[in-house]
Amino acid sequence: MSTCGRIGRSTILDSSQFGSSLHLPTPQSRPAARKMASLASAKFLRLPSPRPPIPSRPRRPPPHLPFPPRPRFSSRDRPPLRASSRASSSGAPAGSSSAPSPGLYSAQTFELTAPNVDVVLEDVRPYLIADGGNVDVVSVEDGVVSLRLQGACESCPSSTTTMQMGIERVLKEKFGDAVKEIRQVYDDEVRENTAEAVNRHLDILRPAIANYGGSVEVLSVEAGDCRVKYVGPESIGSGIKAAIKEKFPDITNVVLTG
Repeated sequence: MSTCGRIGRSTILDSSQFGSSLHLPTPQSRPAARKMASLASAKFLRLPSPRPPIPSRPRRPPPHLPFPPRPRFSSRDRPPLRASSRASSSGAPAGSSSAPSPGLYSAQTFELTAPNVDVVLEDVRPYLIADGGNVDVVSVEDGVVSLRLQGACESCPSSTTTMQMGIERVLKEKFGDAVKEIRQVYDDEVRENTAEAVNRHLDILRPAIANYGGSVEVLSVEAGDCRVKYVGPESIGSGIKAAIKEKFPDITNVVLTG
């Protein structure tokens, strides 16, 4: 007899040897055991059921704001763009009457004419008048500007420097290459120590003095004393005194009265 046969017979168990606690499955109870095993496995392997959908909450209206909402404009509601005033002013012709008075360091240029030269010299006249002088435009021809220094500037030792460093520089800055030469014209008239002669001499200063709200009138000239009725700034009055003394060397004392 083979070993397997012996082991098979020896492994036959008797239920009486183990008591009533051991229950071996019978052929009739095997389907029921299988059903219970399948139910147990289904209990532990049960998949979670899908969660019910969360109902959406109704949206609440936004709280009332104290500021009104910004209006929305379409392209048709927008106002048309305006041209820049700077561009319109730059397109104006130079030297026109509507243009403002040019400043001393303005980049605006002008046509070379006697009236335009006189306008440009208005920027340097206050400095000349403060020293008792002035400048007059004699002529402008073919790029040659003839000027006459008046008052104290006429006989001043630094008149050449005044002409070159001040007046000439300003004219060339404003008129550019149109200015070919600037000439100084001298006045050789006979000097008379009379009230009429002094008044004629002050005629060249009166327009500039009037621009500063002043007025001047010679009352008398006697024995080297000149009495002048003057109303205006004190600095201009000092220039009038210097202009009279430079033009009339015999007048040593100038008295200004209000």
